[in-house]
Amino acid sequence: MIKRLEVDGVPAVLGPASGPTHAGLVFRVGTADEPLARRGLTRLVEHLVTDGLGADGQQLGATGAEHTYFHIHGSPAEVADFLTGVCAALRNPPAARLATVRQLVQGTPPDRDPLPMWRHGARGFGVPSYPEWALPGITADDVQEWIARYFTRENAALWVAGEEIPEGLVLDLPSGERRPAPTVTTELPVTPAYFSRAGGTVTWDTMVRREARAAVFATVLERRMMNDLRRRDGISHQPHTEYVPRADGTARIIAVADALPEKQEAALGGLIDVLAAMRAGQIDPDEVATVVKLTCEGLRDSESRGARLPGQAFNLLSGREVQTLEEALAEVRAVTAGDVTEVAAAAYGNGLLMTPSGSSADWAGYTAAPEMSEAALPGRVHRGRKDRGLRLISGDEGISVTGYGQVASVRWDECALLLAWPDGGRRMIGPDAVTARIEPTLYRGADRVVREIDARIPARLRIDMPPRDRVAIPQPQAPPREVGWRARLFLRFRGR
Repeated sequence: MIKRLEVDGVPAVLGPASGPTHAGLVFRVGTADEPLARRGLTRLVEHLVTDGLGADGQQLGATGAEHTYFHIHGSPAEVADFLTGVCAALRNPPAARLATVRQLVQGTPPDRDPLPMWRHGARGFGVPSYPEWALPGITADDVQEWIARYFTRENAALWVAGEEIPEGLVLDLPSGERRPAPTVTTELPVTPAYFSRAGGTVTWDTMVRREARAAVFATVLERRMMNDLRRRDGISHQPHTEYVPRADGTARIIAVADALPEKQEAALGGLIDVLAAMRAGQIDPDEVATVVKLTCEGLRDSESRGARLPGQAFNLLSGREVQTLEEALAEVRAVTAGDVTEVAAAAYGNGLLMTPSGSSADWAGYTAAPEMSEAALPGRVHRGRKDRGLRLISGDEGISVTGYGQVASVRWDECALLLAWPDGGRRMIGPDAVTARIEPTLYRGADRVVREIDARIPARLRIDMPPRDRVAIPQPQAPPREVGWRARLFLRFRGR
């Protein structure tokens, strides 16, 4: 039985669990709250406040899209010491350790998921697709301001898996306010959509309503992929899905079909076939019944281990009530094959597919996600030094780079981030993730544009980059027969 409590003004859930006590403190802040120019700040705070605590138990800090939490397995005394220490460090961050911790964080960059950027752009849920460029410039004042905004008593929740709240636990957090869930935006004009990227996996993601039948659909999809792509066709080694609930009432579903290079096209076709078949209602009721049964067994097991408690704490932060085991089981038991078919159709319509480099999904009815801007902004034109097909345009509305049928435009008032190199190179990233690359070496009179960019873009949106090697600075070339490397001046950021 999960109990709803309050500890030092922080809402909490307590439930019995087999095994040692484990507990966690969660805050409603994650990478989706970070402006692109502050990417990495939340993770830096997470590591800074746990640095040097030295708890004997198994401790963990993690930063997700919407939540940051501190978790520990251990004795009640170890739990109390660790979480009390986290709160004390948030009250008084160890600024003297900032440089050392920052170096450690930079040495362990997070995995970057390329899909969110294509769906959500360069803000909100799209930010995790980008590197943590901001880390070198983050100051102690930045850390303190972020803590004061998000790591507060009113923006926290606690879960404890044990018989009682550990004696000596003190959640002495600064006062603040509850922060709402980040807004889910989209930059995709049409779905289902696709984009191409080099790599060893074919990946699909979608957005659906957060509900039990969507979670069941995700599991049914995984079992179908395992049967068709692995056992039957042998084209994917470990296909899998993931269901990620969000605080706003939506959920993200990801499906991954890993494959060797020579089998990637087959994996793409196989995944598309599975999705299309489920959309058309080719879903076995017995399979759904099996998944429902297994899901219920998993919920009971999670209840016994206290593994449902973190989700209930997350729910408290989004204004949801604690859900009993029986309520959760009832929702899952009510799911039918018809429900799963409805979710499959909605999921298919919202889908975004990452295809192997050089391949497309046009043949399956998917639309290519836009890589460029629709039009150039008006302004003063600077032609290429040797290649007159290239143009750099600067005007009252913003910057455009054009050439060979491609356009990258970023408005002054919508710039999400400016990257600045000592040699004068500039990259302006717009909210749609389109990047305008301004290279003074390539355009006549471009130094004037660089000065204009530096004057117009606020310092809070600027990140100064380290010097580039000479070979990394583009040099003027005669017009090509093919677009070649020039395409990189216009396309969305792809991790290079």
